[in-house]
Amino acid sequence: MANGVIGKFSDKTIRINLPANFFEVSAGLSSEALLVLLGYFQFMAEQEGESQLCEAFDLENYLPINQSAMQSSFAQALDELEQAGALFVFSDPENQERKFILPGTDTGASLLGSLQDQPGLLAILTVATSLPAPSKSNVFRLYEENIGPLTAYSAELLRDAAQSYSEEWLEDAIKEAVHYNVRNWRYIQAILRNWQKKGRKRSNEEDKRDLESFRKLYLDQKRELEP
Repeated sequence: MANGVIGKFSDKTIRINLPANFFEVSAGLSSEALLVLLGYFQFMAEQEGESQLCEAFDLENYLPINQSAMQSSFAQALDELEQAGALFVFSDPENQERKFILPGTDTGASLLGSLQDQPGLLAILTVATSLPAPSKSNVFRLYEENIGPLTAYSAELLRDAAQSYSEEWLEDAIKEAVHYNVRNWRYIQAILRNWQKKGRKRSNEEDKRDLESFRKLYLDQKRELEP
C-alpha cells in the first residue's frame, strides 16, 4: 500500500483514544501527516459527545502549530492520509471547499459510502464542534517569536530537549541565543549541554566566554558551508 500503510484502522480504541493498531497502520507516514492524524484523534476525543465526522477547517485551526508554516502542508498531509486510507475525506456537494473528515475505519468507510449515495445525510449526522487549539508552552512561543516557524521537525526537537532539560533552561537558552543574535537550534543546544556539564551557577564572565566560543564555532561552521 501507499506510504507503507498496511491495513485499515480497527474500530476499537486504546486508553489514549487511538485505534489499537494505530502504530501498525500509520507506519511510513510523513511527520506532517502523522501530526495531522494524531491531531484528528485528539480533536475527536475532546468532543463532549460522540461525533461521526469533523470539518477539515476546524481540525486545521485546532492543530497546535504555527499556521503560516502549516497552511500548505496541511492540505498535502490530508491528501497523503486519504491516499493511505488512514482518513477519508468527503466534500459537501453544495460547497466543494467544505470538506469533512472521517476515520479510516470500517465504520468510517461505511459512512463515506452512505454520504456519497445520500449527501443529504450531512444534515442529520453529528459533526464535531470547533475547539480552541491546545495552549502552547512558553518554550514553543519563544521559539516561534525569536527563532523561526514551529514546524513538525522543530517541535519534535523541542519535545526531545524537554526530556533532558527543564522548561526554565530551555527558555533561558533561547533568550541567550537571541541576546547573542545566533538564532539557531544547534547554538541553543550547545548552551544547554554546557549548562548541564558545567552547571548554571557560574560567573557572568565565564558564561560570556562560553557563549562567545559557541558563537565563533557556529560562524566558522557557517562560513565553511558557504560557496
